[in-house]
Amino acid sequence: MVTNFDRGGAEKILTRCAIGLPRDKYAVRAAALQGRSQAMTGDLARGGIPVHDLGMAWKGDLRVLLRLARLLRGGRIQILFTFMFHPTVLGRLVGWLCGVPVRISSERVMAWEGRMRRFANRWTVRLATHVVAVSDRVAAYAAQEFRIPPDRLSTIYNSVDLNHFRPVGRAWAGEAPVIGSTARLHVKNDHATLLRAFARVNARWPGARLLLVGRGPEEAELRALATALGIAAHVQFTGERADVAPSLQQMDLYVQASVAEGMPNSVLEAMAAGLPVVATSVGGTPEVVVDGETGLLVPPRDPVALADAMQKLLEDRTMTDAFGRAGRARVETHFGEGLMLRQVESLLDRLVECRLGLTFQPAVGWVRC
Repeated sequence: MVTNFDRGGAEKILTRCAIGLPRDKYAVRAAALQGRSQAMTGDLARGGIPVHDLGMAWKGDLRVLLRLARLLRGGRIQILFTFMFHPTVLGRLVGWLCGVPVRISSERVMAWEGRMRRFANRWTVRLATHVVAVSDRVAAYAAQEFRIPPDRLSTIYNSVDLNHFRPVGRAWAGEAPVIGSTARLHVKNDHATLLRAFARVNARWPGARLLLVGRGPEEAELRALATALGIAAHVQFTGERADVAPSLQQMDLYVQASVAEGMPNSVLEAMAAGLPVVATSVGGTPEVVVDGETGLLVPPRDPVALADAMQKLLEDRTMTDAFGRAGRARVETHFGEGLMLRQVESLLDRLVECRLGLTFQPAVGWVRC
């Protein structure tokens, strides 16, 4: 269960898990509190996954609790796996009340939620059977902040479709490199710092372009900032793209200026596409980008450091090529979709055996231990 079926990182992971888990073991359904955004439902439907819209009209719409309870009881749901804040808090509570034996939640950010959200998370986490963190740093934060014991906490990295995101090896023309980002236009991703850094780069590389792929609540403010900085003619806001792979193929350098991260899917996709990366050293990003090997890491909210790192790579094509190859190799080794699915399946198997006393035998199915 997620908040909505938008094309965010959590929604992509939900889709890969739902479609990728073995059908002879698990009958998967996908649910969203708000199903109005239908970007991912086509992929789920093509994968044979039933989709449920719980119809939450606004954040205080408590009718969603009854709809969720009916879904859990009517569908005889045995495992509830929640992503994002509202589905997690509501899912823990309703899942516990409905007697769902296995209740798993996903921790995807660190040091970003406000005081009330942290309180709600800490209060309801005792109702979760298990918590999955998307990086070791998020796991360490969750263990301390929400007092989760080690036996109820695991790290499973996000994954990327290695067949879909592939290196192209384009060469920029002289003084016209394309710098890009596919992160959502949200304050957490701090595109304002990226624009200020790009203004400095553009002074050195007048033909450079900045490609911002995606949409979000900060778009109007960011467009105004680009105009104020005098770089509007060099910045392209593409809007949302159903598939960002073609956009990545237009880029020579990928930049992520986030102030908070759990495990950045956009950086994984860029590395899978063979792009060198400049990113801020926050959250789980250093577990993805190896500084000086697959890209460069800089402090958050520092446009000068970000610009210097971007210029360093633009001025050294040998380095950018080496970083791009090393990034692709790192994703293949540590962040492939198959590895994530095997880890999720293994966790589910273990929790079903522990909570339900069942074990799976390929020739027979689920049997009592």
